[in-house]
Amino acid sequence: MRFYADAPSIPDVLLARCDAGRVVFLCGAGVSKPSGMPDFVGLTRHVIEFFTPPENSRIMAAFQPWLDDPFGPNIPLDQIFNLLHQEYGRDEVNALVSERLRAPPLDGVSGREHALIKRISTNPSGVPQIVTTNFDLMFETGEGGDKLARHVPPGFPDLALGTTIEGITYLHGRLAAPGSDHHPYVLSSADFGRAYLSEGWATNFIRSLLTRYTVVLVGYQAEDPPIKYLLQGLNHDGQFDRSRLYAFDRGLPEEIEAKWRDRGVTAIAYTDHADLWKTMEAWADRVDDPRRWRSSVIASSLGDPKAMSAHERGQVAHVLRTVQGAKLFALADPPPHPEWVCVIDGNLRSARQSKGYGQEAETFDPIAAYGLDDDLDHISEDEQRQGVSNDNLLVLRDGDDNPPDGHRLAGRQIEGYEATPIRLSHLITWIGKVIDSPVLAWWAIRQNGLHPRLLQQIEWQLDHLENLHGRARHIWNLVLEHHRDPRNRQWDGGWFDLKKRIAKEGWTASVLRDFRRVATPRVKIRSPFGLGQSKPPSMRWDEIHLSDLGEFEVKFLERHDVNIEVPDDVLPQMFAILEEQLTHASGLLADIETTYFRTPTCYPDRAIDGREHVTKAAEVMKWFVELFDRMSQTLPDLARAHATIWPETDRFFFRKLKLYAYSKKNIFEADQAAKAVLSLDQSAFWDIYAVRELLFLLVDRWAEFSHESQNGLIDRILDGPEALPHWSDEEFPKLRDEFAARYARYLQLEGCAFAVDRSERLDA
Repeated sequence: MRFYADAPSIPDVLLARCDAGRVVFLCGAGVSKPSGMPDFVGLTRHVIEFFTPPENSRIMAAFQPWLDDPFGPNIPLDQIFNLLHQEYGRDEVNALVSERLRAPPLDGVSGREHALIKRISTNPSGVPQIVTTNFDLMFETGEGGDKLARHVPPGFPDLALGTTIEGITYLHGRLAAPGSDHHPYVLSSADFGRAYLSEGWATNFIRSLLTRYTVVLVGYQAEDPPIKYLLQGLNHDGQFDRSRLYAFDRGLPEEIEAKWRDRGVTAIAYTDHADLWKTMEAWADRVDDPRRWRSSVIASSLGDPKAMSAHERGQVAHVLRTVQGAKLFALADPPPHPEWVCVIDGNLRSARQSKGYGQEAETFDPIAAYGLDDDLDHISEDEQRQGVSNDNLLVLRDGDDNPPDGHRLAGRQIEGYEATPIRLSHLITWIGKVIDSPVLAWWAIRQNGLHPRLLQQIEWQLDHLENLHGRARHIWNLVLEHHRDPRNRQWDGGWFDLKKRIAKEGWTASVLRDFRRVATPRVKIRSPFGLGQSKPPSMRWDEIHLSDLGEFEVKFLERHDVNIEVPDDVLPQMFAILEEQLTHASGLLADIETTYFRTPTCYPDRAIDGREHVTKAAEVMKWFVELFDRMSQTLPDLARAHATIWPETDRFFFRKLKLYAYSKKNIFEADQAAKAVLSLDQSAFWDIYAVRELLFLLVDRWAEFSHESQNGLIDRILDGPEALPHWSDEEFPKLRDEFAARYARYLQLEGCAFAVDRSERLDA
């Protein structure tokens, strides 16, 4: 997470451990330098300038490269101090160091950086816990600094015995009092060797510290002697846990990360020192009152996330990775903007660009609109296959509780009431509060599955939201139906399993129930095409078309070209089940607002023009017709009973099927069929998708009809259809006469005799 756009990115785990008081800052010379204190090079120069060794001495030969190129492959400064100790005496050299570190700041202002670190590194009781390799007393300045506990070698806290790390631990010694003759500082390579290697008291302390705390290095470079000896000492036995050690360093992120990674440290890169301390100040404000800081971030989430910068969205995401933050998010009133689901869902915000249709169509980039500051840009397919992804806040993550009730083989809770991680439960609550937005329906459609608790929450909201738009309620019910059916999340091999059961068990009652389950049609929804693939809708519910949200379709029974023989003794049950499924499918087709749906003809071997486009998904109707033909022969009374109750108002299946049933001479009498046809309303009578069944019925039974029925039928045809909504007043008479002539002429050509006046009217 970044506090500012150009600020260093601080890992969430580090912020979380800091909130828990489990972070200790290990501070180097870079922390005191802004206050006028020298770094290691400055201290070395101060001592050398005092003693002024000859130009040709070993000391100057070792130090001169530092003056010429401070970043070159120079002799380590601790080794130069070793030469100084050998040449001028340890106490004399260390006394000069003390003298320099007691000098007042040049500008009279000091300690800002130290004050910030003291605020950040507090334990739950509010007491700072700091370790420093500096000798100066800058951490003891400022408010309360003089009251902090001080630990100097070898009297470090024994953490193994439960001693706290409160106060300031001077790892390399503390600046001696004025006039003191003893200055026990770790400066030379010999000092470092004793502290970290041979005696190892510094290493032992840091190792003990790392087992209980996360340590953050600040004010160091990777090449500094304290870092070199520290990491050598920690790693000599291969037991060092490198996940608990972080370091701030200035430079390009890729270079800094590579440099510290080689040393087993997680690096946090920053551009310049001003950015670092600006971040530290914001971090300190966060530590002072975490709840207030989280609340301010949640307040920013009330607006559209697309209007925010990536680092601001990153702050909201950081908050939502915690239980406390997710709770504030869920309880916010009004609730945060619904498009935050596009940020929370790592897969969605990492999706590819989508584009509308046409050369000037809009292009939408979800990464630009919803991405976080630490996201990877445009992850390739190869990277995805290797498991590379951006952070998804909708999945279980480190730090979440893991309720055991979700891991049972038996005795599970009722679906929809399972125990879930608390953080995810709060996100479920928020999603439930914003389902009145089409964005959430669009998001839900894109998911391969929704958790039962989330489905239950949406259902609860549908039951309790009094003012929810009717269209929203309708669409959400379809979405729930889609997600409730497990066949939409897996390959449906139910037909093959059913065939195996029949071969083993025969047509038992259980097998028939299984057939009903397998044959039941379902609504299936896929992601929309075009711009809507990655851009959520911005319309209101009354402006939404289903295609704005997804591709809705009805999935029918798939027989995969593998047939099942239906014996006569189960024919009525099988027929009734299929009839029930067609009724179910008709309702689904109406619900998904189907405007064009072709079913197979009931006369597959008898065509008008030899051409027919049939929706493959509706081929189950062919099987239904085959079973009806068998029923008509073996059980005509039962076949008549079924056909009588078929609704001719159903334009998808039963209107056509009922006309077909009237053609059966052993089921319906001719004038009974004629009367039923004459009772059809105009939309049913002139339904172009049922024209074959209507005309074939009339041709096949015309000779059986009474003259009264014949005249009534031909009059109905010659009157023609009513005007359709898309017909203009000017073109209506011609279109009406064309339909009437086509229908009547077909009957005439097929041998249907008309009265003279009707024939004359047809000729006209």
